Amino acid sequence: MYYQKRFDGHVHSDCSPRGVDSMMSLCEQAVHRGLFGFAVTDCCDCDRFDEMQFSDRVRESVYCVYKARSVFENSLVILNGIEVGQPLDNLGKAENIINHVPFDVVLTSVKKYPDGRKISSINYSELSENEIIRLLESYYKLLFETTKWDNFDVLSQLTFPMRYLNSESAPYFSIRHCDDVIEAILKKLAEDGKALEVNTSALRGKLNMILPPVRYLRMFKELGGEFVTVGSGSHSCASIGSDLSEGISLVHEAGFSNYCYFEKRKPVFINIG
Repeated sequence: MYYQKRFDGHVHSDCSPRGVDSMMSLCEQAVHRGLFGFAVTDCCDCDRFDEMQFSDRVRESVYCVYKARSVFENSLVILNGIEVGQPLDNLGKAENIINHVPFDVVLTSVKKYPDGRKISSINYSELSENEIIRLLESYYKLLFETTKWDNFDVLSQLTFPMRYLNSESAPYFSIRHCDDVIEAILKKLAEDGKALEVNTSALRGKLNMILPPVRYLRMFKELGGEFVTVGSGSHSCASIGSDLSEGISLVHEAGFSNYCYFEKRKPVFINIG
């Protein structure tokens, strides 16, 4: 189903390390694709905060959002956000930048295992089943600890390891044996009034599906979760707004009658017709 009112809650500009296009170019493409709006959620990885000069990158991103708003104010909602990666690695820096910048939305994600290895760089086909299980268990324990940090609005990439476990280089491997911890994560989000993100980027990759799977969205709803965002995870004009209708449909399939975006750190609902 195609949805007219589409908001992309997860977009990266060239202020992110892997971002390709400028803020203005992203806005032009968003208008061309008929988006209602989008949140600029440029990266701030706390494990590489100083190395990658994220303080300067984030401030440049914020400046570019304000500039873009002045040009597109009558045609596009442009919200100022941040994706804080691995926040527990440097909570002081994370808190400082969030508390001194007027963000509309703060996403958080974890894309490394506790030992520092990047989830995306491991060849899982070379690991035994027990080794993979131990990695996943350590990951979800870390993600649960991350949800205890209060200064975020949206948990992004709940099932991030699935993008790499289920690829051509590795046999299919289920994360269901971690469901007890995942349930604890979703329960914590629901109790604290945090949002869970539906991310469409893996639909454009080898996995060819939207994450998290619908069973985890249903679990979130059953646990009292109210807020779900939908984002493309885009790093370029080519993918901004991609597959949002499919993501919204998944939210509806899970039993939600709306999805949301955040403005001034408060959820704003969009009805799913």
